[in-house]
Amino acid sequence: MTNELIGTVFLSEKRKSILLMLVSNGPTSIDDIKDSLTGTTSAIMAQIKILLEQGLIEQIDDEYKLTYIGKIILKKIRPLVETLNVVEENKDYWENRDLSSIPERLLDRIGELGDVTIHEPDLSHLFEPPEELLTSFNKTTHVHTFYSYFCPSCPCNYKYLADRGVKFDLMLTRAVYERFKDEFAEQYNIVKNSKNSNLYIYDDNDVKQGALSVTDDLLLLAFFSKGGVFDHKKVISFEESAKQWGLELFSHYKEKAELVD
Repeated sequence: MTNELIGTVFLSEKRKSILLMLVSNGPTSIDDIKDSLTGTTSAIMAQIKILLEQGLIEQIDDEYKLTYIGKIILKKIRPLVETLNVVEENKDYWENRDLSSIPERLLDRIGELGDVTIHEPDLSHLFEPPEELLTSFNKTTHVHTFYSYFCPSCPCNYKYLADRGVKFDLMLTRAVYERFKDEFAEQYNIVKNSKNSNLYIYDDNDVKQGALSVTDDLLLLAFFSKGGVFDHKKVISFEESAKQWGLELFSHYKEKAELVD
């Protein structure tokens, strides 16, 4: 029976999608199920029939819902499915990243990143933040950012946020902080003296996190490769769960950081 249930969930994308939909949306009509899936009505109904026969879902009037057994199983399976979705979509990227700086509890929940895209700049834009981040800066009210490498445009970007009165926490490794302070004195002083900003120094030189930014509507992540190379590829997600994941990661780093008076 165990193997049969595993096959029921994982051997059909339609069945998996139906189950995840019922987890997210609760009781759902057949019309809503059909609208969200590709395929003929008969093909979809065939998969619903299998789920009914396996006792994972039940029909109440015109709606389908998870049974108690279905809820128990999906509570365990959903994180695995979400993790597989994140990793499989960009397998080449993830298998080459050094993720050692991420705490175990967040690695276990990496599926919360949801639908991600990999931003890979061309040679003429290597040191510029993705357009999605700059667009978000124009409307966000809060920003949490960590950098372990120097981004040439960041002093001006964070001066812009300070001028707008945006609330932000900016965390830099000591080497990056010193360069910001010494080479961009005007921007540094504006950021440091902003009533809405906090500036932190992170002293762990072995951190493998290249960058982390969380705004009101997106999460951006960048990691070094396993060989210690920073290739400027960045993960972007607009999922609410991804933003919460990113805030937890930022808080993890902040516990080891020093607030600049």
